[in-house]
Amino acid sequence: MAQKHITTIEGLATLINETMASKEDIKDVRKEIAQVNGRLDRIEPLFLEDQKRTIEHLETRMKKLEDALAV
Repeated sequence: MAQKHITTIEGLATLINETMASKEDIKDVRKEIAQVNGRLDRIEPLFLEDQKRTIEHLETRMKKLEDALAV
């Protein structure tokens, strides 16, 4: 994309209007970010619970191995 050389104040105003986000756009983005954060807040406890179960399972297996090797 070739860059335009702005030579007038009108050209600058046009460029700003074409490239800058409106207040509504910013509100929409903030709303979407809040939705994503809400989803992450619900997902995180699920991952933590799964990790807890995995660690407990591994600890149980290690205990069995320790008991078997202590014979």
